[in-house]
Amino acid sequence: MDEQQPQNDSPFVKKSLSQNSNPGPAPARVIEMPLPQPSGAKNFYRENRWYIWGIALAAATIGVLSYFAFRKVPLAPPKEANVSISVDVPQTVPAGGEAVYKIVINNQDTQKLVQMSLEVNYADGLSYESSSPNADNLSGTQFTVPDLIPGQNATIFLKAKASGNINDQKDLSLKLHYHYANFNSEFIKQQAASVRLVAADVVLELDGPATTNNAQLVVYTVKYQNNSNNDIQNARVTVDFPNGFSFASANPQPDSGNNTWNISSLPQKTSGTISIQGNFTSANPGESKTATANFLVLGQCPGGYCTQATFPFTTQIASLPLLVSQQVDGADNNIAKPGDTLTFRLAYQNNGSVAATGVNIIATLNSKALDLTTLRAEGGQVSNNTILWNASSEPNLASLNPSDGGQLTFTVQIKDPATKDSSKNLDVLSTIKIKSSEYDTYFPGNQTDIKIASPVGLVTALTYQSGQLPPQVGKQTDYQVSLTLTNATNDMNNATLTASIPVAGGFVGSSVNSAEAGRVQFDPATGQLSWQVGSLPAHTGQFTAPRTLSFTIRLVPAASQAGTSPTLVKNLQFAATDTYTNQSAAAAADSITTNALGGGYGLNGTVQR
Repeated sequence: MDEQQPQNDSPFVKKSLSQNSNPGPAPARVIEMPLPQPSGAKNFYRENRWYIWGIALAAATIGVLSYFAFRKVPLAPPKEANVSISVDVPQTVPAGGEAVYKIVINNQDTQKLVQMSLEVNYADGLSYESSSPNADNLSGTQFTVPDLIPGQNATIFLKAKASGNINDQKDLSLKLHYHYANFNSEFIKQQAASVRLVAADVVLELDGPATTNNAQLVVYTVKYQNNSNNDIQNARVTVDFPNGFSFASANPQPDSGNNTWNISSLPQKTSGTISIQGNFTSANPGESKTATANFLVLGQCPGGYCTQATFPFTTQIASLPLLVSQQVDGADNNIAKPGDTLTFRLAYQNNGSVAATGVNIIATLNSKALDLTTLRAEGGQVSNNTILWNASSEPNLASLNPSDGGQLTFTVQIKDPATKDSSKNLDVLSTIKIKSSEYDTYFPGNQTDIKIASPVGLVTALTYQSGQLPPQVGKQTDYQVSLTLTNATNDMNNATLTASIPVAGGFVGSSVNSAEAGRVQFDPATGQLSWQVGSLPAHTGQFTAPRTLSFTIRLVPAASQAGTSPTLVKNLQFAATDTYTNQSAAAAADSITTNALGGGYGLNGTVQR
């Protein structure tokens, strides 16, 4: 009986399956180790990892939100408050009257507004009178505004006097300064209000003819009345005459020029009248001419007077049966100079409904400044200062059918000088007229008035005083410079002479002649000399002594100037205003060099070595 092998049921022991194996030593046992199994912690993570990730993400989100929720962030400044400023004031105010402003400040915000003040700026012509409540200063530019809780408002009544010309607009500017109750920064709210000035309680009227011709006398009547409850002080009436109107007389006489009447006092409910006479001899038929009366009161306006009322009146210049007109060439702005040639061009026409026969045209010149020997008239008969055109020399004038016309020309020269006597403010007056056999009288045409400008003269002179002559390098020579001004027939004002002195240190200020010393300025930095001449009356240097400025120029020539004639004075320019023509008058002179030396020395001004 075979010996039984002990049985081993261990799962870790595996018997050999081969039955044919050679007997031998017992087969080796193969031991298989079991694979390691996951631990409990890792198995837990694997089974719950999604929950763990969700919790971590939630924690991170809470952390971020907590950071932003609890960190300290500076507070942003609040926006401007919802606050309004309304201004109630009449749109128009009589010039010189009072404007009452109702200013309402309304807090429409949710926050309380504190530390409030109102700044008021007045336009020119507006002046503070009074207010309720009172202003913080006498000029009425600062007001304290009480604190306002939401929904509250504050009101200020302000009275200001409005001065100026009618139709002027006057602005009142407001600036509100305020703070929030819980914030330190200041905020500003701005607003503005305007009033327009209208005529004061003054009735002003200007009356005259609706139509006239340039042969008739024209009468204008100005009426003014104070309808206010106060006296008017320091007033004046002016009348702006249209071009072509020639003033003849007035009752009462004007106080200034021919169009200004002063009224020192005009009591309430009183009135006045001004009568003015003249004609439109310089106007052309068919034109409309408007004159304007103005009532002014002394106030805060340019020129000192504010226009309170104005009244225009228009007159039509009627057409005449026969028309003649003239214009002048050679006179810019109706101003001519001595020696100029004037060319007059006449136009004539039959404006009637029937033929005009035997037409005569006469032109007359009135001026002592004309050289009548130079008067030339195409087809005209010249007799002294009068020219006649008729059919004998101008066949077209034998008969003019309705609407027919033509042109005529004549020329004349102004004397140079314009006069040799002491006459002032010379002009050339030309009048024309026309008639035919069908009419008993001449019909006047327009007249022309040409003003004659006044030439001014500038003469220079150089004389030797002391030192080296001829001038020599390194040695001193003193020269006296004289600048002499003359004038013709019109007064000059605002006269100035300027010059440059290129000689460094050459101008000797103490040498200026005493009569003009107070009028001379010299700038050594620029070498600029200025002589404030002021007024230069007509005929200076002819019937009165000329104006002369003299001074010393000290010259010490440098080696580089050897063989030259140094310039002592240059850029000599004189300018003034002609009081008759209201135009500029000017004169200039050549540079003064050492070669200009006079006095009979027989020496030139060339610098010697």
